[in-house]
Amino acid sequence: MEDLLSIRSLSLVLLLTGIGLAFSHIRLSGWILGWILLSGALLLQGFRSMLSYVAERGGVDAATYTTANEWMGLGFSLLIVASMHMMREVFARSRLATESLRMLSAAANDAVIVMDNKATIIVWNQAAQRIFGYSKQEAHGKTLHELVVPERYRAAFETLFVQFGSDGRESVSSTPTELAGLRKDGTEIVTEYSMSRVTIDGKWHAIYIVRDVTARKHAEEENRERTAALEMLSAKMLSSDEMEKKKLAFGLHEGLAQTLVTVKMRVERKLQQLAANNAQDESLASIVPLLQSAIKNVETIATGLRPASLDELGLLRTLGGFCREFQRLHPAITIAEEITLQEEDVPAQLKIVIYRIVASALTNIARYENTDQIELALRLQGGVITLAIDDSSQDSRYAAPAGRVADSDLQMRFAEAQERTTLSGGNFTIARNKAGGVMLRASWNV
Repeated sequence: MEDLLSIRSLSLVLLLTGIGLAFSHIRLSGWILGWILLSGALLLQGFRSMLSYVAERGGVDAATYTTANEWMGLGFSLLIVASMHMMREVFARSRLATESLRMLSAAANDAVIVMDNKATIIVWNQAAQRIFGYSKQEAHGKTLHELVVPERYRAAFETLFVQFGSDGRESVSSTPTELAGLRKDGTEIVTEYSMSRVTIDGKWHAIYIVRDVTARKHAEEENRERTAALEMLSAKMLSSDEMEKKKLAFGLHEGLAQTLVTVKMRVERKLQQLAANNAQDESLASIVPLLQSAIKNVETIATGLRPASLDELGLLRTLGGFCREFQRLHPAITIAEEITLQEEDVPAQLKIVIYRIVASALTNIARYENTDQIELALRLQGGVITLAIDDSSQDSRYAAPAGRVADSDLQMRFAEAQERTTLSGGNFTIARNKAGGVMLRASWNV
């Protein structure tokens, strides 16, 4: 009888344990639940054997034995059926997951490699075979870093893998990471990889997705080299163009303009001689205004090519003269100058660049923008020369409507300023302020 009470007590404990697990936050895997059900069935069968042993010795009456034995037999059958059903579900889910992974990895253009917590390869898809040259049989059971990572990176990759396993992160990073890869034939390639973490049968595994970007990197390098060559050629052409303009401006200013001045002086002297003799020559007198106009036009053209004051007086005085002439031509626009650096602070090769940028930018603002004030600042701070040109009108009548000009159009309008800044080794930005005015920035490290 005592044995029967012990059986009942143990059964009650198992029942309460099951109820507790059902209502707790503990989530058990299908494998564990299946084994619990099977163990319960075997334990119940053991209880039936003990009950039969007790009944044979008269420890329990026949009616009680029959009832208990029938209920235990029914419970045993139910537990066996439930455990088999759970195991079948587990196997079915496992087969579905395996088949899904196989189909996805087979269809993927990127290499899909699954490793266990010891970095041993357990899944190696067709893309991995194509990228690295190893067959599935050759890759299985090998560690990834010894198989496809160049020797100089293996220690770092192994350390990263161990850290990845210990810190519980779901992925190494949100964006693919670039790493050199090693093919079977010894060729190094450039890869981008991402690594994520998954738990299988209670053990963490790493899914390593790799893309071969060697061709793309080569194309990018070729584009960079081509761009650098074009920039160098453009810089040389720009420098050559400035030299030609300088020569032509000098020739106009010192040659043609001086020749016209000499002719004008001789004509004026001749007119003075005629006047002393009380004689007049109207045709000769009419030449003087024409010569004066021609001299002015030649000087204007020469200044447009390259202002002589840039070489004679320097950048700062030349900018001051340009701003005064600009305001004379555009009386509705005021220029507020803030120049805090000295003439010697500006390298010789940058002087013509800065002058050209200021001239083209102010001309474009006057032509396309609706403003009554422009701020021009030239500063030196921390070894950086900064040129700032702002359409800073505060009058609402001049405010530009928001979104009036697309960014691409704005870039096109000030393309000359951007090109000169970039080719001279500087950085260029252009944007609109809240009022819709233009904000131009060019900077150079000196």
